[in-house]
Amino acid sequence: MNAENPAVPMKRQHQGGWLKSLSLPDLGALGNNRPFNPDEHFIHRAAGVTTPSVSARLPAKRFWLLSRALYVVRIVDLSDVPDAKRAAALALAQTAWTPFASTSHYVIPQQDGALLCAWNSAGILSEQTKFDVDPETVLVVPESALRADAASLSAGTFEQSPLLSEALDGVVATVGVTGRVAAEQWWPAKPATAQWINFQRSVGIVAQGEVPAPRSTPWRRAPIGHAGGQAHDTTSAGEWWMVAIAAWLLIAPTIWYTNQWRQMHTLTNQANAKLTATERELDATLGARGQALSGLDRVTKMAALFNGPDSLMLFALINDVLTQTVQAGTLQLTEWDLRGRQLKFVMTAPGGVVPTATTVVKAFEKAKSLRDVEVNIDGSRLAVSMRMLPPADSGDVPATSEKIAK
Repeated sequence: MNAENPAVPMKRQHQGGWLKSLSLPDLGALGNNRPFNPDEHFIHRAAGVTTPSVSARLPAKRFWLLSRALYVVRIVDLSDVPDAKRAAALALAQTAWTPFASTSHYVIPQQDGALLCAWNSAGILSEQTKFDVDPETVLVVPESALRADAASLSAGTFEQSPLLSEALDGVVATVGVTGRVAAEQWWPAKPATAQWINFQRSVGIVAQGEVPAPRSTPWRRAPIGHAGGQAHDTTSAGEWWMVAIAAWLLIAPTIWYTNQWRQMHTLTNQANAKLTATERELDATLGARGQALSGLDRVTKMAALFNGPDSLMLFALINDVLTQTVQAGTLQLTEWDLRGRQLKFVMTAPGGVVPTATTVVKAFEKAKSLRDVEVNIDGSRLAVSMRMLPPADSGDVPATSEKIAK
């Protein structure tokens, strides 16, 4: 802890939910392109916490900057995951990776994946309590999100050899492949030659024995990424300001449209009432029509029932067809079943000579009034079934022997 910088109280009175929603964004943040200054924020190192400098210009948004020594990093590869499912896969990776009893995450997006940072949230919250810091006003940001190396690699810069960079605590080695961080390693001090060689071998790089001197890396103007469990919000303060202005300008049109909507709602209710009354009258009309159609259907069925084929003429027709097919006295009628226009009858051959089923079917199909003829032969037993067409459909009367002969 830095004794020269006293604790800076960060508590503030919270606004009500409705007032907070109408509050405009901080105008001081508009157009703020100043370089990042760590002295304006809380810096949490392994040795303790350094509070913002009293002489520094305090920004509208302050960070609780975590040294690389206080969090661990995991590289999440999403190259094989469809774009529509990457957010869910990243959320699942956060849920599955909890290296601390109380874990918080920070996501640094990169090409086809992300850097996932995790730290002990209970320990960080305990340190924030010592400085009276409100966690809702000070965002915990890992050092990797503000270092230019991670920014350049995630933007698409290629690096074929590992980079050794200085950190708030110790040094960090990163390897970039096809525009993303492929490997990352932290040491509390410059690694020994054996450690450097093992790191390169672990990521599949041809090992170089000499450990390079750690280079100083600049800070980004703003952190990249977002806190774990939150959607990535890239909206700038200026954009939020424009949204707020547009919201205020739209209040009057909104009131006018609301009044128009109320009038339309009233007219709609009146139209619905008229429609309901019309539907009731239509239901009564349709009910009467249904009863009339039902009566007509019964009359039609009764007419069809009493307008069946004449049994004597049908018997004569069947006899004429059989006379043209087989010799007289060869077949004897044993069963006759006429139901409506469906006829079934059975004949037997006392002499054992039965005509083929094909011959009988062809003979009956010559009559225009006979349809769907089926013949089943069982020994000397001949079973026949057929359907008779109404006179209007068949266009003839029961056939005579002269008609069949044609």
